[in-house]
Amino acid sequence: MSTIRVVMVIYMLVVLAIGYYAMKQTNSSSDFFIAGKKLGLMALAMASFSAAISGWVFVGGPGLYFSIGQGSLWMTFPTAISFAMAWIILGKRMRLLTEVNDCMTAPDAVYARYKSKWVSGIAAVAILVGLVLYLANQITAFAFILSPIFKINFQWAVLVGMGIVLIYSVAGGMLAGVYTDVFQGTCMIIASIIIFTLCLVTGSGTQNMAANIVDALSKDAVGAKFVNPWGVMPAITTMSWFFCLSIGIVGQPHIVHKFYMVKDVRKMRWGVVLAAIGGMVAGLLWFGVGLTVKYLSVTGKLPKEAVELLKKSTDNTIVVFLNYYTPKVIAGVVYAGIASAIMSTADSFINIAAASAVRDLPFAFNKKLTSKQELFMGRIVVVVIAVITIVLALTLGPKGIALLGAFGWGTFAAALAPAIGIGFNWSRGTKQAAFASIVVGLVCNVGLEIAKVLGAGFYKTYIAPKGIYNGTLSLCLSIII
Repeated sequence: MSTIRVVMVIYMLVVLAIGYYAMKQTNSSSDFFIAGKKLGLMALAMASFSAAISGWVFVGGPGLYFSIGQGSLWMTFPTAISFAMAWIILGKRMRLLTEVNDCMTAPDAVYARYKSKWVSGIAAVAILVGLVLYLANQITAFAFILSPIFKINFQWAVLVGMGIVLIYSVAGGMLAGVYTDVFQGTCMIIASIIIFTLCLVTGSGTQNMAANIVDALSKDAVGAKFVNPWGVMPAITTMSWFFCLSIGIVGQPHIVHKFYMVKDVRKMRWGVVLAAIGGMVAGLLWFGVGLTVKYLSVTGKLPKEAVELLKKSTDNTIVVFLNYYTPKVIAGVVYAGIASAIMSTADSFINIAAASAVRDLPFAFNKKLTSKQELFMGRIVVVVIAVITIVLALTLGPKGIALLGAFGWGTFAAALAPAIGIGFNWSRGTKQAAFASIVVGLVCNVGLEIAKVLGAGFYKTYIAPKGIYNGTLSLCLSIII
């Protein structure tokens, strides 16, 4: 474990150094919020991919595969389609908007399209609420990783994780976020390739592992279902995941926001390929670790300590493989990759949330700050958001991950995808429809997720039996509105 700690510490120092370098390059609110519109295509593609592939892919993904099988892959491999859609539908359009209208945030673009401060204001509220809660989810996941590695309790792990994100976010803003995204995206891709290769070696190939799983589970009538396209889940559930994750990307503010930053708009068509490849490679870790640990489990090859870890939480699937079946140096690199996934998303969230608070909400109430004021207030708001995040993470703890995660992808998809993805490409979309769509999407998805957690009677009677993902149902209602 000492080797893993050394690798992780080196990684943290590199991230802080990147933040310091970015601080020296940050001279205006344009630099702070949209990286000065001076990113190359490779940097932008890597940044958008690494910001989208959060800790859920590396921590939750393998555990989900361990639990439900092949059907979980409908959550990760659609990223190739998702990134292609985002770049094709919004990429060039968003970049040109910032030239014509000086847009720096998604609500800026919403105002430029609908000419309504009410619509841009409610979009800012949806982004601010969702990002703060989702940020708490990311920091909680980060603490989940740091705590066992450094032998510190969960509370200290939350403070350390938030502190690291806070330092380079306050110092360098989005410029620091993008620079670290490039570094962290590289870590994620390397980690995925290395671990997938180790998985194939450990399990003697995917065919051998799948055959053993089918044989071991055949007596429980699960058997072949586990490795079938839908896994053990209903087809409608897995396809609703696919729908929401594919269509919903155009409503993700941390993805949409990145398109403002590219330097040469003429080369954006190549970003489709670059970002999609990165997303597909990251999905290999989800698949490989989940399949391998399931194979080791059903064949009785796991040590007792690993079995106990899995009994506590299936999210420990990745921990089991790294601690017991991976060389320590490589495990350290992979843990750094997991931290990369979480931190790259977290730094994007904290800066975009700050932009919503400093630029978009004041604008909705006819207030305008100067560039210097935005830069100064942006850094203060980042600190305030960090404090709120820490309070949420410490109050809800690991048990709050499910609730906080409900404000993630599905919420942004339902609230913003129709107004941005459809409205920006359809001239007949109105400001009244956009306002109603955002409100309905946000309230519906958050309400359904809370009802699910609380076990509300109407949810158990009318919604749960249908097997449709809450985000997909909310997205459909938002589109109809």
